[in-house]
Amino acid sequence: MLANLNRQLFEATVFDSGALGLTTSIVHQFTVAGVYSATVRKDGKHMGNVSFEVRDDATSMQLDIDLAKTQQGSKDGCCCGTEAGQPVSSKGYVVFHTTAGTGWSVHVGEGKQASFDSTRLTKGDIFALTLLEPTRYGIENKLGSAKGSVTVEFTKGDAKRLSDLKPIMVTAGKKFDPENFKLIATQGLVFRIETDARIVISRKEPRKAEPDKGHIRFQRPRIVETRPARKAS
Repeated sequence: MLANLNRQLFEATVFDSGALGLTTSIVHQFTVAGVYSATVRKDGKHMGNVSFEVRDDATSMQLDIDLAKTQQGSKDGCCCGTEAGQPVSSKGYVVFHTTAGTGWSVHVGEGKQASFDSTRLTKGDIFALTLLEPTRYGIENKLGSAKGSVTVEFTKGDAKRLSDLKPIMVTAGKKFDPENFKLIATQGLVFRIETDARIVISRKEPRKAEPDKGHIRFQRPRIVETRPARKAS
């Protein structure tokens, strides 16, 4: 998905897997066939519901759900919501993202037995994002002790090879692997979750240089193609 950059993209200084924004997304695999209902929140406030179907015989391997497009329930307490696209395979993946605002989260299931909670990622989940501003960022797992950093760079030479860049893969276990690394602005950054996690990336230094906003475009990282399928439990 390509989009022209705007001011809101460059003003972001915190990227939180539990509070999704414009350049972040979460990937989860629902291995059990059925119809799922997801509760969508923004900054903790209920914004609506979205339902989707997982089938063993479905041919689609990826379902993208834009949390910003969910409908707010009516004042009489109706829990009616939107329905997301065609069924996705139980061997495929559901990608939760947003095209407007920040602070989005999703909760699939009931109470403590929820099958998925984006504010608490578990083994097998993926958090993907794109960092645009050339500067240094700190990385932290708020549910663990892992910490690290990433330095984002961008030169005129980099602009010529953006389409050839592959996402940087980071394993998020007891430690981040790698812990400290560099990438080019707009290059995808993908965290493979190995333990309970809420990944927060925060800007630690002022921007290194003013990016050429007229020429930089961001592309959401290709996630499904870069990881093996997870076995059904």
